[in-house]
Amino acid sequence: MVRRHDDIQSACMKILLALIFLDKQMSLSLLKTKFAFPAFVAVGAILALIVVSIAPDIEHEDKGAPAPVAEYIEAKLRPFVPRAKGYGFVVPSTLLEASAEVPGRIIYLNPDVKAGAFLQAGTEVLRIDPTDYQLALAEARANLAVARAQKNEQLLLLESAKTAHEIAVRNLTLGEKNLERRRNLLKKGTISQASLDQEEQRVLQLRQDQQARQQQLDTLPSQLEVAAARIKQNEARLVEQEERLARTSISLPFTTRIAAVHVDEGEYVSLGGRLFDAHSVDSVEISTRMSIGSLQTLLAGMPGLSRDSIRTPGELINTLRFKAEVVLPNPLYDARWKGNVVRIGESQDMETRTIAIVVRVEDPYGQIVPGKRPPLLKGMYVAVNLESDLIESLVVPRHAIHDGRIYVAAPDGKLLLRVVKVVYQGDVAVVINGLSIGERVIVTDLMPAVDGMAIDARFSEVADAALNAVSVAGTTEVAK
Repeated sequence: MVRRHDDIQSACMKILLALIFLDKQMSLSLLKTKFAFPAFVAVGAILALIVVSIAPDIEHEDKGAPAPVAEYIEAKLRPFVPRAKGYGFVVPSTLLEASAEVPGRIIYLNPDVKAGAFLQAGTEVLRIDPTDYQLALAEARANLAVARAQKNEQLLLLESAKTAHEIAVRNLTLGEKNLERRRNLLKKGTISQASLDQEEQRVLQLRQDQQARQQQLDTLPSQLEVAAARIKQNEARLVEQEERLARTSISLPFTTRIAAVHVDEGEYVSLGGRLFDAHSVDSVEISTRMSIGSLQTLLAGMPGLSRDSIRTPGELINTLRFKAEVVLPNPLYDARWKGNVVRIGESQDMETRTIAIVVRVEDPYGQIVPGKRPPLLKGMYVAVNLESDLIESLVVPRHAIHDGRIYVAAPDGKLLLRVVKVVYQGDVAVVINGLSIGERVIVTDLMPAVDGMAIDARFSEVADAALNAVSVAGTTEVAK
C-alpha cells in the first residue's frame, strides 16, 4: 500500500514537469490571452480525476495496543524476622516511699541521705526518738512478768487445793464411819442421843468442808486459763512494743538511690508522714505500648501457638521468646541494652487501643560506658525494639498490595486480582492467606489493572533480591 502511493506521486510529478516544459514552449502572447487560465484549470481537474481513478482502496488492519509489561517475583517462603518498635519511659523495678510507722521527733538523719545518693542495703537512714517506746517496752515486760507470776501462784494453789481436797475426803470418810458406830452404840444403849447428835453435826461440817474444797478445785483450772491468756496478751503487747521500738530506726532493705528527702533532723513526724523516696538500682523497667497490629506482626507465622499450649500469660511469654533491645534515641549516643519481656498488660487501653509490654533491663548501672552508654535513669525516654525468632514466611513487597488485593500473573498471560489477608512490617507484607507458593506476584504498579486483561509478565531479579534483603530487616513504628 505504501508503494502504490509512491507510484501515484511519481506520475503526478511527471505531469507537472510536462506542463512546465509546455509553458516554456508556448509563446508569450498566447499565454496572455483570455483562454489561458481556463485551460490551466481544466488541465488540473483532469489530473485530479486521473489520480483519484487510479488510486486503490485503503485497507485497515487492526493489530490492537501492545500488552503492558508487568514485572513479577515468585511467591515463596523466605527468611523473615518479625519486629516491632515502641517507646516508653524508664522506671525502677522497685520503688520505696518510706513513711513513718511511729510518730516522734527525728534525732538522727544520715548526712549521706541526699537526692541522687547511692546507699547500700542495711544503711541506717534516720532514727526517731525511742524514749517513749523504750518505756512502753519496759512496762510490757513488767506486765508479762506479773502475769507469769500470777499463773505460777495459781498453779501452787491448784496443788494445795488438791491436797486439801484429799484430806477433806478422808476426814469425811472417817467421820461417817464413826457416826455409824455411834448409831450402833445408841441402839445398845451405850451412849446417849445427845452424843449421837454431836457426831452427826461434826459429819455435816466435814461434808461441807469437802464440798468447799471440791468447788475450789473445780474453779482453779479456769483461773489458770485466764492467767495463761493474760500471759499471751502481755507477750503480744511485748512484741508490739518491740516492733514499735524497732520502727524508730529506719534502714534500707536493699541497695538504693535516693530520689527525695522530705524531713530534717529535729523535725517531728506524725504517723504515716513521708520520710524519703528511693528506688532500687539492680534493674529498671520500660512499659511500652503496642498496637494489636504490631503484636499481630510479631506473631505472624509463628508456630506452636494454640489454646491448649498456652494457659497463662507466663506461658505465653515463654512460648513467644521475644528478644528485646532498649535503645536511647539520641544522636550523641549509640547506646543499647539487652532486655527481657517480663509482663504483658492485662487489658487494652480504651483511648489508644494498645496493650502494655513491660521490658526489664538488669544491672543498668553496671553497664555504664563513659562517653558511650549512660545509665538508664528514672524518667528517661527510650525506644524498645522487639524481635521474635526467624521464621520462614510467605512475604511480598508492601507496594504489591493494592487495597487488600494482590496482582497475580496467570500462566495464560492474563492478570488476576486476588483478595489476600496480610500483616505489614515496614516495606514487607506477610501473606496470611489468599496466595499460594509458586504463583507469580506482580510488583509493577499497573494503571489500569483489570481482572483478566493481557499482560507481558517478566521476572524481576532486582525486585526478588530487594525482597530477600528487607524481609530480615526493618521495624514497624507503633503507638508512642
